Amino acid sequence: MKSRMKRTLLAAALLGVAVLRLSAAELVERIVARVNDRLITQSEYDKRLAIAMRAPRAPDAQTLRGTVLEDMIREKLLEERAKEMSVSATDEEVEAAVQRVKAQYNLTSDAEFDAALADSGMTRDDLRRQMRETITLQKVIGRDVASRMDLSDDGLRIEYERRKEQFYAVPESARVSEIVVKFTPGDAESQAAAAAKVEELRGKIKAGTPFADLAKADSEGKTKDRGGELGTVNKGELVEALDVAIFTSKDEYSAPVLMNGSISLLRVTERKDAGYRPFSEVKDDLRKRISDELYEKRFTEYMDKLRREAFVKIYDPELAKLDQQANEKKTS
Repeated sequence: MKSRMKRTLLAAALLGVAVLRLSAAELVERIVARVNDRLITQSEYDKRLAIAMRAPRAPDAQTLRGTVLEDMIREKLLEERAKEMSVSATDEEVEAAVQRVKAQYNLTSDAEFDAALADSGMTRDDLRRQMRETITLQKVIGRDVASRMDLSDDGLRIEYERRKEQFYAVPESARVSEIVVKFTPGDAESQAAAAAKVEELRGKIKAGTPFADLAKADSEGKTKDRGGELGTVNKGELVEALDVAIFTSKDEYSAPVLMNGSISLLRVTERKDAGYRPFSEVKDDLRKRISDELYEKRFTEYMDKLRREAFVKIYDPELAKLDQQANEKKTS
């Protein structure tokens, strides 16, 4: 990532020692923030901000300034934690990460790769430093955050009970067949003829004629060729009149249902009560649903804890104000 201050300047800043007189050609780097014994310099911050501003759909400049600072503070905290844990990235891991970036953007030559990096305000050495720090920080997070997420079957069962109403509710259902007799809307004679036809069909059903045979012979609905078979329907899926006829009564054959331009006879079988998809069936889906959410929650809690236990001082007044507003928003 970004270069550090010279060791002598760093020591002087941390110890509060007065800076020695420098020649006219030498300048002391301005410090934006201090995180324990680590510094965020102005040039380091400016470079990160410039890269962030090139990103597609970047937020407004004010929001971005605060976000970049927060990210850099987090990185310093994680760098310190990595040192405590003796965690680092190997040269092989860094080089593999660089090659993945190159392949991701279909950059076949080194010249194309360097040009693309330059467009982002980076060099290959910058990318290697960034990859090294990213891999190292990922290892820290993996040990301190990801490894402590409870995605065991027992943990998932607890989440299943909490979330099954939201994600895995199964409505009441039934297998339905229909016979549809049509009439001309607004024509009383046509409607009466349709009603008489329906009563005739009901009589044949009571006499033992198979419903499917009558549907194939006399239905005027789209399911005629399937013997009237609609398939399995869930409560609330069909228009209200049909839904009421299917799920209010538990009889196999409902009373005729009058619609606008038709009368329907329904046969209802294989009823299933409302319930929930079983845990064994949804376990993998649940793990996928909650892993990102749970990770984000645990990571935020972890970073908040690291920051509470650290000394963080922001020297830039405007950035300090943005940081204070962000923290107030978190606690409100």
